[in-house]
Amino acid sequence: MHGVLAASDPSRKNAADRLGRPLTQRSSLLTIKLRSPSLSDTPVLSKLLGELGYPAEPDTIPARLTSLQGDQRAVVAVAVLDGNVVGAMTAHVISALHVTGPVAMLTALVVARESRGKGVGRALVERAESWAVARGAAKISLTSALHRVEAHDFYKKLGYEHTGVRLSKSLSANAPPPLRS
Repeated sequence: MHGVLAASDPSRKNAADRLGRPLTQRSSLLTIKLRSPSLSDTPVLSKLLGELGYPAEPDTIPARLTSLQGDQRAVVAVAVLDGNVVGAMTAHVISALHVTGPVAMLTALVVARESRGKGVGRALVERAESWAVARGAAKISLTSALHRVEAHDFYKKLGYEHTGVRLSKSLSANAPPPLRS
């Protein structure tokens, strides 16, 4: 399965703060804190992006964070568990011709392998959904590579449905080739 997944009910109640302030969620006995990333998170963000399949040198992360944090139509958050950053998420809202109102996209979600299954991914997705709803989005979608079967199952448990196919094309001779799924 390759394609776009969309949340079937983005208005469902969740624990994320609609103003984007740091929040704390309890998952079983674990406390997950969500916050905006800081420059000190650069090394772990580089590692997490590598786990996701998008290697990034640590020195490229600060400019990316600055760009995201300066964009009113984007959100970036990290998840902290036991004092360590163990996950990250970005989402965007866009205007589109085919729908009334903004459309949200969960553009990146990664949880460190050793922290999966602890509620970190769910907390980050709920943060993205809440943020999107607060900006008027009635739907949130994401893309996921074919080989990420566990991720597909995770998203489906959160109410996402397989609704389409993702196609990509590099627009720059200097851009890295697309990941093969």
